[in-house]
Amino acid sequence: MAKKDLHSLIRLRKWDVDEKRRALGTLLRHEEAVIARQNAHEAEIRAELEFANNAPVELRGTLSAYLARADEMRGRLAEALKEVQARVAHAQNELAEAYRRSKTLEVTQANRDKADELEENRLEEIELNEVGLNLFRRRALVEPG
Repeated sequence: MAKKDLHSLIRLRKWDVDEKRRALGTLLRHEEAVIARQNAHEAEIRAELEFANNAPVELRGTLSAYLARADEMRGRLAEALKEVQARVAHAQNELAEAYRRSKTLEVTQANRDKADELEENRLEEIELNEVGLNLFRRRALVEPG
């Protein structure tokens, strides 16, 4: 009873899951980098504000230009974070779907293997019963009564 083997397809699906996992890891590292840049930028802004508070009045005039540029950079970083988070969410969905497809094939193959094993055991039992019955018949012929 030869049923089609799914092992090569399962390997392909596992490879696909691994590729999607690696891609997600790359995106998560990119997300961490953007967050680190945001934190560094906020620290820089705090340092500049502290410097401006202690600086002479003549130097404070450039603070408004710096803060405008800093606000623009803050917006770009927030937009970059939003974009990478959307890509992460998409990659997570793709990974979940790839894993589901892989798991479905694994379960199907396990069920097929179990059914094949049960059938093999059933046929072996039939064969053993026949051998036992033949032995019984031979003994009955050799040892009458």
